[in-house]
Amino acid sequence: MGRLQRLTFDGALHHVTMRCNNKEFLFEPKSMALFLEVTSETCLAFGVLLYNYCIMTNHVHLLFEVGPGGSLPQVMHRIANVFAKRFNAIRGRKGHLWEQRYRSAIVDPETYFLRCMAFIDLNPVRARIVDEAGKYQWSAHRDVLAEDDSRIALHRVYLKLGEDRQARTQAYLEIIREEAAREPHSLANVLFVGSAEFVSRMQQDFSIVSRKRMRLRRIDLGGGVYAIEPAGARTADQKMKPARPR
Repeated sequence: MGRLQRLTFDGALHHVTMRCNNKEFLFEPKSMALFLEVTSETCLAFGVLLYNYCIMTNHVHLLFEVGPGGSLPQVMHRIANVFAKRFNAIRGRKGHLWEQRYRSAIVDPETYFLRCMAFIDLNPVRARIVDEAGKYQWSAHRDVLAEDDSRIALHRVYLKLGEDRQARTQAYLEIIREEAAREPHSLANVLFVGSAEFVSRMQQDFSIVSRKRMRLRRIDLGGGVYAIEPAGARTADQKMKPARPR
């Protein structure tokens, strides 16, 4: 079976991961700042709403909403290629920077948005770089809690957490604590994640149920949330791999 086409639509909420080639630990603070700069430029150019990000030493996580007139491939092509060219030029480096293609999952905003935010924020904690999300510089966690929208957008689901910023902060920190207690499941191979109704609708909308050669499996993430991924996905990707501390 050939590659599955990119699954997206106007207004789709995507969790995206990108990993360095050969799983090398290439990123340090200057390159992390550069990646954030390129991502911000791209979001502005394509009308993308960036809700969260986490830049680790060998991979990155993005959570964003595709804007009208833009597309997931266009957005990711610009981020990946512009960053790679600038990164290689600064380092005097040649060759591929990214491993294979980026991975993307369509997220149900109603049932998994906040948990996806927490999943991203917990990356440096689970990698034992910091002991709490607020101590990590290269994620949007502090911007979210401060409700600083200069770089990120605040999703309507987040804003419904409370009547004021303090109430929303406390509610979100509790969601992070709950997510930290769950066994993490990598989203790298996931196609859709959300309620049972949401993932079934996505399979129908993209006609995946009619692809007889594609075997899918449904993973129960708890709390009425399910992930759909190819049954042949490598088990090595199921557990999050820690990034080396700097």
